[in-house]
Amino acid sequence: TDFASWKDLAALMVPLYERASVISAQGPLRSEVERIRASSKDPIHRAQAALALAQDQVRYIALTMGEGGYVPASAEETWSRRFGDCKAKTALLLALLDELGIDAVPVAVDAGTGDGIDTRLPLVAQFNHVLVRATIKGQEYWMDGTRTGGANLSRLTVPAYGWGVPFPADAKLVRMMPAALDRPWEETSIHMDARGGD
Repeated sequence: TDFASWKDLAALMVPLYERASVISAQGPLRSEVERIRASSKDPIHRAQAALALAQDQVRYIALTMGEGGYVPASAEETWSRRFGDCKAKTALLLALLDELGIDAVPVAVDAGTGDGIDTRLPLVAQFNHVLVRATIKGQEYWMDGTRTGGANLSRLTVPAYGWGVPFPADAKLVRMMPAALDRPWEETSIHMDARGGD
């Protein structure tokens, strides 16, 4: 590894997301921000609207060649072409949340075998996915722009990725495991009509 710590790795990535997560003063994406802002003063409602926009109005396509493997496309570019990978959707969501006054940072994870990252050396190649950790009224919400129809913040849990590295400048690994459920996640009801003897 070329990194002495996870902080050094994050320092490489932070400027990429800062540059990508900007919305111009005028244009189609600015109009979306103002629409969300006008819809409610509640930050939960605004965050849900921003997440719904990133999830449902931008198609997910993996872009892993060249710089696309690590460098996020800008929020403006992603909105204009209406497709993007996890990095692009994260940058779009970060830009929207920032404009709406909601604190959020990107978090890199290994969506397949993330457990055990804390025992390894810091490497960018250990991560294959990025999502957003937003803080609203002291509560953390883990938002994944690549999903669809999952914008209800009350239903979001910590994803079971083992470990993740947020990209503030002073980053360190954070444990990512969901808490035990306090209520059923789903219910299944089966009705069988056996009156015919079958």
